[in-house]
Amino acid sequence: MKILILKTSSLGDIVHAFDALSYLREKCPFSQIDWMVEERCAELVEAHPLLDHVHVVATKKWLRHPLSTWKGRRALFASLPYYDIVFDLQGNCKSAWLLSQVRARLKIGYGWKSAPEWPNYLFTQRHYNPPKGFNIRDDYLYLIQSFFLDTKPYQALGVTLKISQQHQKLVEQIPSHAVLVCPFTAWTNKCLPEQQLLAYLKQEQGPYYIVWGNESEKAKAQKLASLLPSSQLLPKVSLPVLQRVMARCRKVIAMDSLALHLCGTTTTPSLSFFGPSSSSKYAPRGAQHQVLQGECPYGMKFEKRCTKLRTCQSGACIKAWKSK
Repeated sequence: MKILILKTSSLGDIVHAFDALSYLREKCPFSQIDWMVEERCAELVEAHPLLDHVHVVATKKWLRHPLSTWKGRRALFASLPYYDIVFDLQGNCKSAWLLSQVRARLKIGYGWKSAPEWPNYLFTQRHYNPPKGFNIRDDYLYLIQSFFLDTKPYQALGVTLKISQQHQKLVEQIPSHAVLVCPFTAWTNKCLPEQQLLAYLKQEQGPYYIVWGNESEKAKAQKLASLLPSSQLLPKVSLPVLQRVMARCRKVIAMDSLALHLCGTTTTPSLSFFGPSSSSKYAPRGAQHQVLQGECPYGMKFEKRCTKLRTCQSGACIKAWKSK
């Protein structure tokens, strides 16, 4: 049997869908399981050991340059096998268009009530609506388990992403008793203030390795390291290598970010801080993950993310939390 998972972006959402892939591989151990992903996220998916093939798409480039990319698009879709099943875990208009280009006997997607963008519903033959209140990982699992009429709880054991031997040597240089600190996210109002983060870090026993992603974050990480004894910056590494570093460390301390979601694919304990997003929806599952959830002083309520996430600059909710 040939199966395709359609989950093109974003990086965090792709990591959330790894549990669904683990389940699918256990359910269909001898099937060919492929994944379709955007090129900017391909490195992460290509490192997953449970996949047979990864098909890389570039939808933004295709939209900007439809004529010059036409032959490449045509060649890509013509090279795809005829799939028995496609699971569309994306559920939007972009994945609907991709579905229209993929040949398959059966296309599975979200129901009318749960599809992120309703036109997607028109491009799938079977539909399932995950119940409200599920962790995001369980939303993706529900879609696949429902197809197999399986209602048993499922907990993935984690995954070890593939890296080169050279990178493995770098990972082995990290002490196994180290604490990995991931203090940054794309949204500043999801980041804990420096002094509050330091107060938590000083309760731990180092050494500390601080993760950064760009030059602005690097400067902030250097300042944090100067204030924290036994700390240094982790060299900039790929996401698969970062995941392997996390698996080696004693603990990961992170905001609601891609780094935290990567930690959730390992067995390493974590401490995470949530403010304008729901820890019930996005935090890693398991007793080894401690979560501190902020409370909005303005009375905002939300199931997934605060509607003011992109506009509220106060960051007040990340400063006042309760243990979950």
